[in-house]
Parts: sequence; C-alpha cells; structure tokens
Amino acid sequence: MWIYERYDWMHFNWNKDKIASLAESVSSKIGFLHGRVYSLTESDRSGASVEILTQDIVSSFSIEGVQLNADDVRSSIVKRLGATNILTTGTTTHFMEGVVDMMLDATRNYAIPLDRERLFGWHSALFPTGRSGSYSITVGKYRDGDVQVISGSMGHERVHFMAPPASDVNDFMEEFMWWFNNENNLSAIIKSAISHLIFVSIHPFDDGNGRIGRAIADMALAGIDGGQGRFFSMSREIEKEKKDYYAILEKTQRYCYNGDISEWLEWYVGCLNRAVEDSLMTLSGILNKSLFWREYSAEKLSDRQKKVLNIFLDGKEAKITAQNWARLAPTSLDTALRDIDDLVGKGILSPYPGKVRKIEYAINYVKKDGFLEHFSDIRIQEVNGNYYLSATYDGNAVKERISALDHERFTSGTLSTSDLVHKYMAYLSAM
Repeated sequence: MWIYERYDWMHFNWNKDKIASLAESVSSKIGFLHGRVYSLTESDRSGASVEILTQDIVSSFSIEGVQLNADDVRSSIVKRLGATNILTTGTTTHFMEGVVDMMLDATRNYAIPLDRERLFGWHSALFPTGRSGSYSITVGKYRDGDVQVISGSMGHERVHFMAPPASDVNDFMEEFMWWFNNENNLSAIIKSAISHLIFVSIHPFDDGNGRIGRAIADMALAGIDGGQGRFFSMSREIEKEKKDYYAILEKTQRYCYNGDISEWLEWYVGCLNRAVEDSLMTLSGILNKSLFWREYSAEKLSDRQKKVLNIFLDGKEAKITAQNWARLAPTSLDTALRDIDDLVGKGILSPYPGKVRKIEYAINYVKKDGFLEHFSDIRIQEVNGNYYLSATYDGNAVKERISALDHERFTSGTLSTSDLVHKYMAYLSAM
C-alpha cells in the first residue's frame, strides 16, 4: 500500500510535542545564523547569499545525478542578482539563468500563491530542450504516463516507489496547492517537510520532481526570514545524506498505513539542523574569503592564481602543496612552484615550518601584524562528534566549527592553534 492510497492521505498525524520541540530548536539556530549574517556589511552578506545559493543549486542537481559547474552557477547568480562586487570565473548560460530564476522565485516570492502556471514555468526552466539526457519528456505540464522508481538488473528489479496514476495527478496537485497556500497554523519547518513529502509522492512530472520538490520546501522555509536571503542549504545536506534520505522517504511512502509521519519529520528536521550547523561553519569561510580578496585587492595575480586560490578558499581542497596546485591549475610542477613562490613573496601564502619536501602552505587571510594579540584562552572542544575552535577575542567568547581533516592535522601537529585561528577567525579583524 502506497502513501497516496490512504483515504484523505494528505492529512497526516505525528508526535506533536517531540517534533515541535525539535523544530523550535532548529528555528532558534536559524535565528542565530540570520542574526550573524545581518551583522555583516551589505557586500559580505551578498557574497554569503551567492555562495549558499550556488551550493544549493549544485547539490540539488547532484542528488539527481546531474553535475553542474559551480563557477558557471555562481556567475549566473551574480548576473541575476547584479552583485558586481563578487569575483567570478565561470560562464553564464540561458539554461543556468533560468534555473537561478526558479530558485529565486521560490524563495524571494514565497508569499505569492503556488499555482500550475508557476510550476509549469519552473519545469520548463529545468528542461528547456524538452529532453532529460537522451530522452524526450513532457515539459511544462503534468505527466501523462505512469511512473515507477526501480533499481536492479532485469529479472531482479526492486520497485522503490510507484507514483499515483496520471489520471489522479491533477486532482492531487490541486488539493496539495490549496493546502500549501492556505496552511498557516504549522511552523515553517514542519510545513516544509510535509510539502516536500506530498509533492515527491504525487510525482507530477516526468522528471525534475526532486528538484522542484526541494524548491517548494525552500519556499516554505523562506518565510522564516521574510525571503531576504537564504543562508543555509537543505539540498547540500540531503546530498551528503542521500542514502538515508531515500531510505526514510521510501519507508514513509510504502508503510505509512496510519498516516503517522513522525519518523519522516524527525529525520527532515534533523537534516535541516545539520544544514544550519554546516552553514554556521561555512559562513566563517565565506567571511574569510571576502576579507582575503579585500586585503589583497591591490596585488596583481594571474587568472590561474585566482582560480586555484578560490578552490582553496572555498574549502574544496585542504592542503596547499605544489603538487596539488599543479593538479588543480592544471599546469606543470615548475609553473606551480613559480605561482606559489610569487604568492609567498606577496605575503599571501606562508610555508608551514618543519618540512623540506612536499611543503604545505597556509593562506594569510590577514597580515600577521598582531592579529593574534586579540585572542586568549584558545582551545579545541569536541561536542557531539564535531570539533570547535573556541577562544576569547577582545573579551568576547567566539567559537567556530572546524573540519574533521583540520582537527586531524591539528592532532598530528601539522596545524597549530594559531594556524586555526587565522584560518577560521580572520574575519573578526574586519568587524
């Protein structure tokens, strides 16, 4: 029995007290995140919004097995937002601008009622050629065929989900949109979780249901901050937890006999909590990146140097070595060494002491002119399996989550507490 085969199936029940408590805790963290974001300059806030939206779009497509170029996505976002202060190296395309328009429409125009024409426009933006890969699909209207989600080889197929008959889609969607546009008693977080579950269970389109379903979920969440910008990415977290996501979704769609969706809501709210935690960590990196490019704006750097520095500034690679630089550029090892030596001479990079072969380098987000004198009581703490750098900065307690790799490097002696302060808290010098 599938979830939609229940009578009155869109009316669910759940453990109200438990889920409300979890949602309230996450809502408080979102409030803290937004408060921190809105304390930034307009330029830094714009930069943070661009980076988070870039991550969100790239991850939402990646969940469906579609890989996008992050630089191209970022460039299209910058063009659409008119954020001329943000450095980009990608190429804008009409397709990507259409995708960006869809995401911005969902989150910035969250108060406009959801209707068929809007959904059809989003779907057309995802598939402007009328094809999904090598297959022709129905675009800009509901599917006219039945759909199954199947895995396994021929003769050993497993049906993960069977969507409602095409003949039921229009009625189901009308009921869903009425609920979505008129439900004002639920918290934005719980509404987001339920709307995502209902939409992907109806599966109204031939393809793109996951991406549009996540856009609708984001639309519900946008009401938390009045649509002024989204600074966390649920899609990025779902991508990291994709196996668990599909497992709990299938379990809910297949075995929800009594309409109790407590397990789905608990997982969804927990995933959102982890997304917000990650954004709090990402935010310090975004701030440091913005500070870095302001600090060295007068330096003449090659396009290759800018490109590779951005890869490290974005946290996509952890260790700066000549070998890694040559691979990422891509260029020869000799050219990579010349690039690095030039940056060392400009004060942008510094070699970590103690190595003569495969030397590692640190990015100097700020010039080391007494920055550390503002800090005291620097320490590493573990909380629920995550590692945090804590310190006192000019009398105020500050804390940043650090990556597991950097904690491992700190434990092995490769990174010092001073190195971690420069990497994760440099932005404080500009506040």
